[in-house]
Amino acid sequence: MKSRRYLKTVALTAVGATMLGSGCVSLDAGKVPADNVVIIHVDDLGWRDLGCMGSPVYETPHIDALAASGTRYTSAYAAGSICTPSRACMLTGSQPSRHGVYTVVKNRGKKEQWKVIPEKNSHYLAEDYPTIGTVLTDAGIANGTVGKWHVGVRVPSHGFSEGKWGGYLGMPINYFAPFKLGFLPKDVPDGAYLPTYIREAGVEFLERHRAERSFLYFATYLPHDEIKNEDGSTLTAPEAVVRKYERKIAAMKKAGKDLQGHDNPVYAAMIEETDRSVGAIINKLAELGLRKNTLVLFISDNGALSKYTSNLPLRGEKCTLYEGGIRVPMIASMPGRVPAGTVSDEPVSGIDFYPTICSFMGVTPTDPDKVDGEDLTDLIFADKPLGERNLFWNFPSYNRPEDPAKCPRSVMRRGEWKIHHRYEDNGYELYDLNEDIGESRDLAKRRPEILAMMRRELEACYERFGAVKTLEPNPGYDADSLAPSP
Repeated sequence: MKSRRYLKTVALTAVGATMLGSGCVSLDAGKVPADNVVIIHVDDLGWRDLGCMGSPVYETPHIDALAASGTRYTSAYAAGSICTPSRACMLTGSQPSRHGVYTVVKNRGKKEQWKVIPEKNSHYLAEDYPTIGTVLTDAGIANGTVGKWHVGVRVPSHGFSEGKWGGYLGMPINYFAPFKLGFLPKDVPDGAYLPTYIREAGVEFLERHRAERSFLYFATYLPHDEIKNEDGSTLTAPEAVVRKYERKIAAMKKAGKDLQGHDNPVYAAMIEETDRSVGAIINKLAELGLRKNTLVLFISDNGALSKYTSNLPLRGEKCTLYEGGIRVPMIASMPGRVPAGTVSDEPVSGIDFYPTICSFMGVTPTDPDKVDGEDLTDLIFADKPLGERNLFWNFPSYNRPEDPAKCPRSVMRRGEWKIHHRYEDNGYELYDLNEDIGESRDLAKRRPEILAMMRRELEACYERFGAVKTLEPNPGYDADSLAPSP
């Protein structure tokens, strides 16, 4: 297996303006066939939650085969640490400061728990905000969404021509029928399994558009949990698959093997069912003779929840901007075009997908000034590194006021360095990801020259994207409101 490593030491001298965001730059004519694209967007999948990413427990043969057929990116990031902004950024190529979707539905916690006043959040992406669906529909290219949506109230919408089994809520109330959400399948047998219908809809889209250029956004609800059951469980999967992992985990423990925190049999079963969905899409592409004509991009919308799996060696989890919340598995595959069996640690993000798809499919963004991602086509197909760049996340919002990691902050990565800016106390954290992927050693005080350089670059990001730099103190803040009840 070939390994590509592009992290470089950042110069200590002043660095110019941020390099993030260059719009859609098309490849030379004929360099890459402008055919089909499938994005497989999984939900709450952690960085190590795949066999090909080193899980000793979870079985993902279809995803592992997809990785072996193309390039696996080990420094890939979700565009946000929670689903709605992550998806909005990926589908638009825009930072949250442009479209206004910073978090899910609303800032959480009581107002008296907020030390600063957070930015107002848009529950959903505005209907007229240009998405990849908008530009493809305008170009006459067949396109559709299947599965989780959560950036709008209904599907199809936001420029997409088709849509099925998605809507306003990002998690099912239940995975087994009868389904309680109105946008999910009706008139199905009791006990029917939701992912089966998601797979079938994805396969049906590919079948129906087999003779034309197409784009499919295939978004699984798995392995996200469901709304809490009466018995307190929030994870569900087919019983036979759960029993399989109960036996496997018990046998591994008896043999003294290290499960590395991957010891929840129901979550393991949900991962296997996620893999089954990926297999259904890839197998249909092969059956239709479209596998070599289709660029498949696989990514998770954010990191995993620590109560179900382990993100170690990464720090943090979903809803945080530490690596465990935003670093995710990513794969690019197109047999004969993307080098097989390769691994890259080039830092890339879901926000890069929009300009990449524009370039690959030969279309022009609806509004280039709103495109903040980077075109990855030369990286994916020609192994051409992007060069040093700034990757930026802006979360001026509250998720859990009692947890400092889930309070308002911005984060930027440049090369091996990563800076956190906390809005509540205007403090900074600095980490060297080459030496400390777990973000356990804050170097802000020990490396003042690097901190100064990173602050300049962070300031450039604030300016470039029109992102808020500071938040006003909350006059109604009550520190005692955060204290646990006696």
